[in-house]
Amino acid sequence: MRGVSVYIEGVKLDLFKDEQIHVTSIQQNVQDLAAVFADFSQSFTVPATPNNNKVFEHFYQNDITPTIDQNIRRAAFIEIDLTTFRRGKISLEKTEVQNNEPYSYQITFYGDVASLKDTFGESKLVDITTLNTTDFNYSSSTVSQRITDDATEYPIRFPLIVGRNVTYGDGASTDISHTGSGSIAYTELFPAIAVYQIFNAIQSHYSITFNGLFLNNDRFRRAFLYCQNSEAFLYTTASQIAQQENLVTGANNTNPVAEASHFFDQANHTLTISNTEPTVMFPSLTPSGGTISNARHSIQFAVSNVSNATIGYYIDVYLNGELSQSFFREGNSNIQIVNVSNDSILSNQYSFYVRALNALTFNFEVKYLQAAVYVSTGATLVANTYTSSSTFSTTATFSVLNYLPDIKVVDFFKGILQMFNLTCYGTSKDVYQIEPLDDWYQKGAIVDITEFTDIKSINLDRVKLFKNISFNYQESECATNEAFRELSNGRNYGNVSNKFDYDGGEYKIDLPFENMMMHKFTDTDLQVGKRLNTDIQTYIAKPLIMYAYDTTSAQWRLNEGGSVTNMNTYIPFGQDLRLGTTDFTLNFNADNSTFLLEPIPNTLYAIYYAQYLSNLYNLKNRRTNVKTNLPISLLTGLELNDRVIIRDKRYMIDSMKSNLNTGDVDLVLINDFRELIADGGIVPEVIVPDNSAQCLNIDILFPNNAVSATVTTTTAGVTITPSTFTAEGRTRVCLPVNGATDLIVTEDGTDDITDENAGSIATKQLRTEGGGATVIILVVTYTFSNGTTAANQIFIQQDA
Repeated sequence: MRGVSVYIEGVKLDLFKDEQIHVTSIQQNVQDLAAVFADFSQSFTVPATPNNNKVFEHFYQNDITPTIDQNIRRAAFIEIDLTTFRRGKISLEKTEVQNNEPYSYQITFYGDVASLKDTFGESKLVDITTLNTTDFNYSSSTVSQRITDDATEYPIRFPLIVGRNVTYGDGASTDISHTGSGSIAYTELFPAIAVYQIFNAIQSHYSITFNGLFLNNDRFRRAFLYCQNSEAFLYTTASQIAQQENLVTGANNTNPVAEASHFFDQANHTLTISNTEPTVMFPSLTPSGGTISNARHSIQFAVSNVSNATIGYYIDVYLNGELSQSFFREGNSNIQIVNVSNDSILSNQYSFYVRALNALTFNFEVKYLQAAVYVSTGATLVANTYTSSSTFSTTATFSVLNYLPDIKVVDFFKGILQMFNLTCYGTSKDVYQIEPLDDWYQKGAIVDITEFTDIKSINLDRVKLFKNISFNYQESECATNEAFRELSNGRNYGNVSNKFDYDGGEYKIDLPFENMMMHKFTDTDLQVGKRLNTDIQTYIAKPLIMYAYDTTSAQWRLNEGGSVTNMNTYIPFGQDLRLGTTDFTLNFNADNSTFLLEPIPNTLYAIYYAQYLSNLYNLKNRRTNVKTNLPISLLTGLELNDRVIIRDKRYMIDSMKSNLNTGDVDLVLINDFRELIADGGIVPEVIVPDNSAQCLNIDILFPNNAVSATVTTTTAGVTITPSTFTAEGRTRVCLPVNGATDLIVTEDGTDDITDENAGSIATKQLRTEGGGATVIILVVTYTFSNGTTAANQIFIQQDA
């Protein structure tokens, strides 16, 4: 038997000597392709010893006032013979009492990724106040820059999407061309925020870390969330927190001990109210014969000395970190924000933010009252008053927080992971690795477990496959999308459905985003979006993810308030992205691009799902169930993306159920017909830049158990920085101009051929016989912890 230890918040639990602890590990089950949060969980019991009773605060006794909320999962980890097996959280399920004495606690262990759902809870994107790091001064010039300037990586941009009909070159009042009068006003454009910036804010807000090379790839960094939460754009200043200053304790309070600083936190600018015994709330009103009843808590917000009574302002109330209420006012005002009873579960923390329709100055006061009815010889209303006051000024600053769509953090996060088929797994406490599923699988090691497998008992099942797998965006109200549906027998633009002649069920991946079709004007390179439905009425778009394309030349007009400017460039937004000379799309299906006017084969399905599903649906595949007994080094070190070998066959791990005490592991495997970095068999994606001198950022993935890597090339004039790695990272490969005129031609474009002039021709490079492109080969050589090596190639096909 192995020594298994379970820790909750650093405290080691006592375990039953005969309790068998099982943990089921799953990364991506073939029966649930969209299970982003798939992980492992298992319930087991622990004895009600004095140590465990202390940890669980005698849960079996409900007359004890707890200091922790047992409904919330608590940080935990499991060790096997002092080696960490898994980190995650533990939830208390129930306790068993025998003969009036506590006997055991039933607990459930959840892995790190499953715990992310607890971390996000029910919060919405608007609650991620750390997004205010993207705030900027709002003006026509700053908006114009974010429409046209691609040299600067702005986290906030303004797509040309309008809520009205616009035309081009027809001379009508809706004409936005250089000769038209229907210019696009900068004050009608909603913002879009880079998805990577939202991920950064989530990390900061929840004190977690996301790692992964894909998060710095332009296929991720140039994706934007369109931020529209009303039919028409209305500028409001950035939200500023109302600081808790000038604290005053009421002179007539009946509590001689409590002070305003006990409730107002001046460092974090919060106000906390909680359940308080009436005798504690009003200690001086406890003579014999007197009673205190109907105790309540009230919060009021008073605004005075407003600098401009015609400028409206909002007061946003955050309750326990989430937006709870918004009040719109003009001029001086008194606002009743909270009036709640002294409930036993009351524990509320409030913060107050202010935004306005323009720059504004005023005085504000937050008043917190504790009130009750005191009955002695008569009934008297009593109250304690605590206030905080200060002067407040708003500035003409733009904040994306004012325009974020109504979507939960967990739904947004899951939607992005499903969009790019990203897997997410914990690597240490509050640290998560995010990467495309194909990259994760390619990084797996090859582990031969034949000697640990009971080869006398192997069951082979048919892989239970779905007869239909579909990838869907939310249905858009856009009139252009509706026209596409009518022409496509009800299919939404960008969606794809794969049908198979199997008896399985139907599986859908439904993203929480819509996929608005843009409108490109005939004989121009100008593409805009129209938020108009079939009734030619504006609508509020569902959360919308778009790519920012390269800066494009087009003539159009921008109304900058005091004047109209003829514009010659802009950054198109839509489904399309160009990297080098290769086009990508956010469509799952290879539909015609609204901007490029041709199908784009590099779809989300083709890039991120096709390889995995191709292996899954291979006719040779079987679902294999085996029983093993793994040594501790394998039980704690085996990764779910490792390929296991049993005899002469190689498998991917679908799931593993481990008995931590004995080392017995039941594996569910599917046959593996794909390549691995570890065996040097990867056929990489070909990088296709143009013929100019340029530098490319190329990701160097590390397979499991790799300790170093070197990147080399034999092509003259190419530099690689850095060329050595001790962990996966990114190298910068700089190419010379592909202007060679003295060419050496080979049949396959990969073999070196020399001649008597080879040493004197500095620009001599390799070309294929069928074209003028130069093929540059990068060789990545990995060294593993056991001393073995493997090499892979990265191909750069530079256009002539």
